[in-house]
Amino acid sequence: MKKLFIALSSLLVVGIHSATAKNGPEPGQKTLEAFKKEFISAEQVTWDKQDVYDKATFMLAGCRAVAFFNSNGELEGSVRDIFYNQLPLSVMTTLDKKFPDAAIFDVREITNAEGTSYRVTLEDKAKRKIVRVDAGGQIDDVEKG
Repeated sequence: MKKLFIALSSLLVVGIHSATAKNGPEPGQKTLEAFKKEFISAEQVTWDKQDVYDKATFMLAGCRAVAFFNSNGELEGSVRDIFYNQLPLSVMTTLDKKFPDAAIFDVREITNAEGTSYRVTLEDKAKRKIVRVDAGGQIDDVEKG
């Protein structure tokens, strides 16, 4: 009985702590409504402030994603981690031709008012590079990583 009481007390303390834990500044009501409408199945959502934007970090279909909302609660853009094989065929083809022996480390899909683009971190000939590619497979920028 004593062990049960201690276990329940511990569980209660952990539950209260979890319920009152802060995950960053809460966004406004418009932002919360826009987020729920746009990302219906989002899980493990945490909020933060980045510059003038409300930043939501969450899991969506098993992938980590980040969404940025302006002060009016409008979605400005989002970024999600994806696997190389989830890239459009045109992007994969371009990267395979330009960097045939590269090791891929990180792939991010960026969506905003300009459209969708991809940021791929790779290592080619012992040099790490960050390649920005548009959805059509056109390389926009290559920078040293």
